[in-house]
Amino acid sequence: MSRSVRVQGLRPSAAAAPVPAWTSLAVGVAFLAAYLVWAPAASGDKDSSEFTVVLATLGLAHPTGYAFYTLLGHAFVTALHTCGAGWAWAANAWSAVGGAVALGLWHAFGVRLLRREGVGRASAAVVALLPAAAFGLNPVWTAEATLAEVNSWHVAWVAGACLLALATLDALPARRADPAWLARRAATWGLLMGLGLSHHATSLMVAVPLTIALLAAVRPVRVSWVAAAAVGVLLPLAAWSYVLYRSVHPAAVQWGSLGPGLYETWNHVTAAGYRHYLGGFRPSPEQRTMLSSSVYPWLVPGLLAAALWPFAASTRPRGTRLALAAVALLQTAYVLGYGVSDPASYFLPALALGTFLLPAAAVTLGPVRRFARPLVAVAGLGLGVAAWSWNGVALEQRTLYAEAEKFLHTMWQAVPIQRGYVLWDDDMSYRLVQYQQLEHEKPALVVVRPLLLMDAGTRALFARRHGFDPLGGALPPSDGEADSPERIQEFARQIGDGINRSTPDSVILFLPREPSLRLLPKPAAPPG
Repeated sequence: MSRSVRVQGLRPSAAAAPVPAWTSLAVGVAFLAAYLVWAPAASGDKDSSEFTVVLATLGLAHPTGYAFYTLLGHAFVTALHTCGAGWAWAANAWSAVGGAVALGLWHAFGVRLLRREGVGRASAAVVALLPAAAFGLNPVWTAEATLAEVNSWHVAWVAGACLLALATLDALPARRADPAWLARRAATWGLLMGLGLSHHATSLMVAVPLTIALLAAVRPVRVSWVAAAAVGVLLPLAAWSYVLYRSVHPAAVQWGSLGPGLYETWNHVTAAGYRHYLGGFRPSPEQRTMLSSSVYPWLVPGLLAAALWPFAASTRPRGTRLALAAVALLQTAYVLGYGVSDPASYFLPALALGTFLLPAAAVTLGPVRRFARPLVAVAGLGLGVAAWSWNGVALEQRTLYAEAEKFLHTMWQAVPIQRGYVLWDDDMSYRLVQYQQLEHEKPALVVVRPLLLMDAGTRALFARRHGFDPLGGALPPSDGEADSPERIQEFARQIGDGINRSTPDSVILFLPREPSLRLLPKPAAPPG
């Protein structure tokens, strides 16, 4: 190990020199192949059906709208579909590409971290494969990288931000006297930060700590650099104009609460309607099991490494370590205060960062350096066993999604009416819209998810489009009751009864868990 780890006397510029880019590119390509094999030819659970149909039809998804994801993804899935791929597989493949980009960038980031700690080029490339395997094959991550979701591309952005910050800090000693290069780098940084902000406001938890570290390193800061960064930030925010456009020119498929105008657009891109979730941590029982098995065992060591690493001995300044630790800890704190029922995927940025920080932090420990080779061998063997198991999980999930698709499609085809309302209180209700828009089946039916009508604005838009109040005069839940499972179930019943009383059209409850299709009887006409 003395040949591969040479901390004493190593110049910082040499320690930071990265390995050739093709090594990280090869990592990304390998993971892309795996994700494309694991990607089902059907939509998955959660928001997968919504994103599939939004990408296929150039619609608009739930807040924040994810404009860049939608615009670029629409071009991608349309091209694949033109080549013969099914819409669902093409949308899943868009996430697979995001996952592959993420792993390639994270590997490059991990290599650069190890080089900064004095690890040799070849050793750094090999050791960085360990966190790449640990994160890239984790079932929580592979679910996002093989189904139509936004998280694989968001994690890719986080990786790109961390890597660009690190590369900039490494290049500063040689480039400090080059104002043109600094201005270009400021503009590039601003462009990347604006891209993240246009996607989701939580990107600030990455942007702020890293930007502070960069500003501290380039002092004194010139106004021209700040101006270049500001222009870079504003350019990607122009994507919000797509959400504004959809607010006044609705797509065939778009989020039901988006009204026309700037105010409604701002609420959508800032996810104002989700703020009531802040202040708690309420995972479902299924999510608690997933967190215990696939998130916490990797997240906790990574966070400990992030928190302790800034105080380990090193010839390097602590600012970079503190900034990366702040990113991981802020991301985790946010999730622990966000009370949705499915928080596992929100841990992914911190999980990835902590996993890749762990080897670099471990290198600073004397015992690890002395026994590095056997430790790497043991870790590689353990990850090989885990990878075999995780591969089985991914293939099983692919089979289950295919079987679920057949079952749900059969149920949809069995709906006995061609006109009326079909109520299914599940994220996967977009699957029925998918059949309508992409398979052209039963287009005159109106698919309703009652939970979404808890929002007063969504009910008002529904009433404007259909000519009646979906609650039928019943009282909506108060803000304090909106997250109660019992109240949600009662509200869904009220929505069904309200629609059934207010229209002569038939209303059917779509109940796959029973499974059954239940036609609601019309209320009897009053006597006389």
